[in-house]
Amino acid sequence: MALLKDEVSEVKYKTFFQPVIPAFANNDLLILTTPDAFSQEQITPMIPLIRNCISVAIGKELDVKVELPDSSLTLDMIHQHSSSTPPVTSESSVSQLNSAYTFDSFIVGAGNRFAHAACVSVADGGKQYNPIFLYGGSGLGKTHLMHAVGNAVKAKMPTKKVVYVNCERFVNEFIATIQSGKYDDFREKYRNADFLLIDDIQFLERKEQTQVEFFHTFNELYESGKMILMTCDKPPQSLSSLEERLRSRFSSGLIVDIQPADYETRIAILNRRMQDEHINLSDDIVDYIASNFASNIRELDGAFKTVVAYCFLANSFTLDDAKIALKDMIAPKQAKQVTPDIIVEVVARAYNITVNDIMSNKRSKDIIVPRQICMFLCRSELNMTYPKIGEFFGGKDHSTVLHACNKIELELKDSNSETSIRIDSIKKRLFN
Repeated sequence: MALLKDEVSEVKYKTFFQPVIPAFANNDLLILTTPDAFSQEQITPMIPLIRNCISVAIGKELDVKVELPDSSLTLDMIHQHSSSTPPVTSESSVSQLNSAYTFDSFIVGAGNRFAHAACVSVADGGKQYNPIFLYGGSGLGKTHLMHAVGNAVKAKMPTKKVVYVNCERFVNEFIATIQSGKYDDFREKYRNADFLLIDDIQFLERKEQTQVEFFHTFNELYESGKMILMTCDKPPQSLSSLEERLRSRFSSGLIVDIQPADYETRIAILNRRMQDEHINLSDDIVDYIASNFASNIRELDGAFKTVVAYCFLANSFTLDDAKIALKDMIAPKQAKQVTPDIIVEVVARAYNITVNDIMSNKRSKDIIVPRQICMFLCRSELNMTYPKIGEFFGGKDHSTVLHACNKIELELKDSNSETSIRIDSIKKRLFN
């Protein structure tokens, strides 16, 4: 990749090429993996240039493929290579860890704070919670935390055997083991681990023989006091096609739900991205990205990269440029649906306080007024009943909600009042 620095702009290199990881290579083929589909789209047209740089560097031409880490081609080639070579040891499994995924590069927020603390404890050698089962939607940081554990253990306890594997690869390796009959090699790899980090455990569903093998692997590691960390897209009890004995074991340790990042965390993530890439976007652009990409961090990263690439090409960094860059990513069907949570989040930002402040029982004026505005908007814009609003705000009496709504409605009669101006601004953020 070093030769590419002279062939592409610094921004393009740092944004798209620096995160690339060589996943597989032989005498004829090099597979490069990118962290997301958008980066893959940006790099694929550059394959001829990459081939040329490789030819200059090693004096040999290779076929180059740009893939996602979990693509069928990537997994198949790694599997074929591993099945025709000596067994993969735990040490080589450590090398599959992404060195960019560390605790230092992980942004901690309300939705992932507990998961982060649990993983830090594991990396420090704590075994009071074993196994640890992290679950949540795609792109919320589960894989990042798992790699961070592996990288921290590698740095602090280099003699420990760390095995990281995606569950789909675990299944494919076991299928190859059945075909070859080399069960001892397979079991030596996984049952001698001090730390087994297995990603996307939901791929075990409907794989009966693999479930049996994993059951015995799990038991042997657990009874030997070895650490098991798993990630999944749903809680153990929702893995309906998994054997009950496995579900019960997955539930026997610490189960941690990772929630989508709140607004403040998304802003912090974007600020970190700008710091790492030495890029400065205006506050209104950062706010626009954070407000429209709330479901997962991968989408947030993709939006950030899209805006940066477009603005550099256009040599203009305005909010209008960002909106044009993201117009195809913010489709009408993706338009955010206003909910009570979103109202509280937007009002909190408008008043420079936290969501926790509004949802608390604090009685200071700087908190009461925003809370009353939230209640008013839940009534006027979402048509919620007074009891429902009171329930949402921690069990407030419906008369308290009624008083808040009447008070704000009275203040709105003066269109030039501070409250009227604030609410107009808040509504624009909510519905535009």
